[in-house]
Amino acid sequence: MGRDVSRERSARAVLLIGGFLVAVVISELLLRIFGLGYGGVHMVSSDVLHHVHPPDYRFVSYHRSREHGGHVVYYDEAGRRAHPDQSAVDLTGYEGAVAVMGDSFVEALQVAHEDSFVGRLQTAANGHTPVQNYGTSSYGPALYLLQWRHQIRQQRPSYIFLMLFGNDVRNDAEMTAIAQVDSRGEIVAVSGAEQTWFARVARSTYLARLVRKVQLQLVWAWEHWGEETGESFLDFLEENPDITDLTDGYLQQLVRETREVGTQLVLLAVPSKEDTLRRAARTTRRAFHDKVRVWAEQHRVPFVDLATPFLVAAEAGARLFFPRDIHFTEEGHRVVADVLLSAYPKVFTGE
Repeated sequence: MGRDVSRERSARAVLLIGGFLVAVVISELLLRIFGLGYGGVHMVSSDVLHHVHPPDYRFVSYHRSREHGGHVVYYDEAGRRAHPDQSAVDLTGYEGAVAVMGDSFVEALQVAHEDSFVGRLQTAANGHTPVQNYGTSSYGPALYLLQWRHQIRQQRPSYIFLMLFGNDVRNDAEMTAIAQVDSRGEIVAVSGAEQTWFARVARSTYLARLVRKVQLQLVWAWEHWGEETGESFLDFLEENPDITDLTDGYLQQLVRETREVGTQLVLLAVPSKEDTLRRAARTTRRAFHDKVRVWAEQHRVPFVDLATPFLVAAEAGARLFFPRDIHFTEEGHRVVADVLLSAYPKVFTGE
C-alpha cells in the first residue's frame, strides 16, 4: 500500500515537471515566433572593454516607466547598433567613413534606429558614406580609448564624432581602478566580470527576458505607487563634474592616436536637461557641456555646440528629453542630426 502511494506521488511529480517543461518550451517557441524578445540586459563581459554588445543580437526595447519602447534593437556582427533590416558595412579602406562614439545617448535604445541621430545621419548620407554607431552604455574616455584601439583604428575612418556626458568622469575613475596597465602605466584592458552559465542562458531565452521585463515593471510600479505622472527632475542624476586629470589624459591620448592615422576627432557633449527645460534653473554655473567646449578649444579639437540649438528648440516647444528618463526623445535626436548635417554637410552628404 505504501509503495503504491509512493509510486503515485512520483508519477504525479513527473507529470507535473514534464507539463511545466512542455509549457516552458511552448511559451519560448511562441515568443520567438511573434518576435517578443524583450532584452533585459544587452551586454556581455569583455576581457578588454569590460562590457560589449553581443554580436548579431536583437530584442524589443522597453523601459519600466513605459515612456518609450516597443521597437526592435539590433546589434550587427560587430556589436554595433544598426538597422534591424540592413547588413553591416565594413569601413576598412572606405574613404570618408564616419564612426560615432559615445555612451547610451549614442546607443539610443530609447528610440527606433531610424529615429536616432545616427540613424538619421545614415539616412541623410544615403550611401555617400557609411556611418557606424559604436555607442555603448556606461562607457567613458578610458573605454573610448580602448574601443578606438581594438574596434575602430584598423578601419581608419575619416571622422569620429564623440559625444561626452557628465558621468564619463566617474566611469573613468571606476574603470581605471580595475584596469590592466603596461610597464609605462598606460591602460591596456579592463576585464569585465565572468558570466555564469545561468546568466548566459537567461540572456538568450525569450521567456526569461519577458519575465524580467514584467518584474522590472512591477517593481517600478510598487516603488512609485500613488505618485503623479507629471514631469519630474528628481528621477535622474545629472552629473556636472570638472574634467579630471585622469579623463584629460585619456582624451589627450585619444586625440594623439586619431591624428596619427589621419582621423579627424570631433567632440560633442550632451546639453544639460535641467538648463534646457527649466528657465529658472539656468544660472551662471558652467555646465559639463561648456567644460567640454573649453577643453576642446584648449586642445584645438573641433567641437559642435548642442546647447544653443537645444535651447532654441525648447523655447519653440520641442520635447527634447523624456520626462523621467534623461535621454533624448525623437525630437532631441532630430536636433542633434540637424546640427551635425549643418556643420558637416560634405562629410555626410557630399554637398
